[in-house]
Amino acid sequence: MAENSQSSTKHVKQRKNLLKPGECHKHILVEIDPGIIANECGSQITQELSQADMQSEIKSQMLPMTITWRRDFEGCPESGDFLLYVILGQEMLDSVKEDSFKGRIESLKGIFPGKTPVIIVYGLKETFRKGKKSVSRMDIEMSLVEVQIMYNCCHRLVENPADLAATVVQFSKSIAETPFKREEIEKALSEDCYFSSHSKGNVKIQNGAGYSRLWQEHLIKFPHVALEAAQAITGAYPMPRLLVNALDASDDPENLLANIPVRRSGGPLAAQRKVGQELSRKICTLYTTENPDTVL
Repeated sequence: MAENSQSSTKHVKQRKNLLKPGECHKHILVEIDPGIIANECGSQITQELSQADMQSEIKSQMLPMTITWRRDFEGCPESGDFLLYVILGQEMLDSVKEDSFKGRIESLKGIFPGKTPVIIVYGLKETFRKGKKSVSRMDIEMSLVEVQIMYNCCHRLVENPADLAATVVQFSKSIAETPFKREEIEKALSEDCYFSSHSKGNVKIQNGAGYSRLWQEHLIKFPHVALEAAQAITGAYPMPRLLVNALDASDDPENLLANIPVRRSGGPLAAQRKVGQELSRKICTLYTTENPDTVL
């Protein structure tokens, strides 16, 4: 029984190590349709993937000009949830002009059910510069927004092979790291550690304890605010919501906290000062402004 337990623990540890960013990249296979590689737009993709320590394979897809992912982990291959569909600029213009772009994406969704497509429009700017403008940029944007709403697919505009290769590498890394990030989120939710991390100095929230300390740490982020001032404010308003309510109800919210006494050291005879108007104003501004560009 003990041996089985040790074996299980070792297996879990090995699995977690394989899922970590960096290591997980080695277990993702990027499957690229030959049509992309044959086109000048795909000339750098395999090279960039190799430099990122990721495997790639030239494989005919069910729909030309698509890129899919397959993860081979512990001998159990699984396909990814996303795919890239590369459409050249001139094709994009022609399909919008012929009103066939929506049907093309509908067919794509039918061929790859359950996958979220990302449309990569390649060389659109250059196509507009060189060719006859049979459709406008607004027509293109409207078509892209329409399929985004109808078929839950986003898009990117790229203009050269380097940008396309960088996009493929970016998506490949993100897809490879998804299982690790998902497990980390599930772990945090199960342990009620919403504000904890592996970094030193972070406040750990567990079993409902730690929120007061987190509130103090938030106030300490203001320049020149010591722990004593934060403790004085949290003593008067134990939760941020109580402070916000008080600010909303105050006739002079900027000076609401100004006269809260701050004890410099322990003992009943310890010297005291006040929070002060400047810090009171800054905190008031933070919690009441409706302009995200306001400078505190």
